[in-house]
Amino acid sequence: MRRRVHLALLGLAAVTAATVPATALAQTPFPEKPVRIVVPYPPGGATDVSARLLAGEMTKQIGQTVIVENKPGVAGVIGTDMVAKSAADGYTLVFGGPGNLTLRPIMDPNLSYKVDKDLAPISHVVTYDHVFVVRNGLPARNIQEFIKVAKERKLTYGSSGSGGPQHLAMELFKHMTQTDLTHVPYKGEAPAMLDLVGERVDAAIISTAVAGQLIKGGKVRAIAATNPYRSKTFPELPTVSEAGVTGYEMESYGGLLAPAGTPAPVIEKLQRVAMAAMKVPSVQQQFHEAGLFPIGGSATDLTKLLRKEREKWAPIIKSSGVKLE
Repeated sequence: MRRRVHLALLGLAAVTAATVPATALAQTPFPEKPVRIVVPYPPGGATDVSARLLAGEMTKQIGQTVIVENKPGVAGVIGTDMVAKSAADGYTLVFGGPGNLTLRPIMDPNLSYKVDKDLAPISHVVTYDHVFVVRNGLPARNIQEFIKVAKERKLTYGSSGSGGPQHLAMELFKHMTQTDLTHVPYKGEAPAMLDLVGERVDAAIISTAVAGQLIKGGKVRAIAATNPYRSKTFPELPTVSEAGVTGYEMESYGGLLAPAGTPAPVIEKLQRVAMAAMKVPSVQQQFHEAGLFPIGGSATDLTKLLRKEREKWAPIIKSSGVKLE
């Protein structure tokens, strides 16, 4: 009798084990180990700075260390693809922007990942000011003087990489001003700025997070803001549109995403933590001091932004004829 009862209990345990895991998994606290944010660009750029400031505050709030790991290459494609193919458990995230989430996908229909299919938005974290800067030795102190010089001689410009937002922003400028500038792509904003300071390239469109201190220190010259509004860091600068290239604008963003299929409760928790982190006054102050402008938007906000940016840039890229290099 005891043997029959024992066997019955074992059978009940087996049935219970087969039906409980999903519920038990849902109740497993997240996170149980460190969370990794992949920045698909080199250290030192606006994306990297933003991710590190966010990660520092998320670490305090989420109960686990949030690590930032740089995986640069192909204008953000390599790191983004790695995250898109990672386990959908919330432990590997990507900090993306126009280059890897908007522009490259438009320009390369055979890209190894599809933003809408392979990634799940978490939060619209930040927006970036960008400025049009030139080397000190170039005789151009405003946009109209730059256009004049560019039509008189061959000029070069640096960018954070082929197919990235700064590349496309300058190609749009070329298209709208009928100037012919030679593109020199770099592996990130920081090396592009080093060559501009060294006067090895003539111009660049760079975030104020990277260029701000160099401009203030007189190492390079800012001649206009490229956003549709004046720079918050350099409000005295006219926008490119105000300077005579009517309708020109380039605005950049940073957002946090997870692999598609990440459980909704995990996405919701990451969203709550990211949004809360961006509301901390000391964090906002750090962002402002770095020339970055905290948003702290939701997953829905980021989804809408990605759609809006895609709709905006697709016809611009097509009409300008810009190609991947």
